[in-house]
Amino acid sequence: MRSGEVIGSHVIVARSFWQRFKGLMGTTSLAIGHGMLFPHTNSVHMFFMRYPLCVVYLTKDFVVLRCVVLRPWTIGPVVRGTYWVLELPENVAQQISVNDSLDVMTVH
Repeated sequence: MRSGEVIGSHVIVARSFWQRFKGLMGTTSLAIGHGMLFPHTNSVHMFFMRYPLCVVYLTKDFVVLRCVVLRPWTIGPVVRGTYWVLELPENVAQQISVNDSLDVMTVH
């Protein structure tokens, strides 16, 4: 990834049980710049999803361990060492490489 490139400016952190349970299920698309970040997670599923996603497995310090595109009705791999899972639009996958370090800024 190029230094300073923004891949998600509207990312929701799934903090509550309900946010984690629901995730992006029921949505029909995910706009560029949007996504969902799941803490304390090392795998996700795509049940009830209608479109593919770029799924990024990150360490606690936001270093990329793995980046995959998951299709609807599939289960993602379990990746050892993962603390965060970031879901982004499918086309972002080509911009992310293993060992990239992401800067994450949150607004309260």
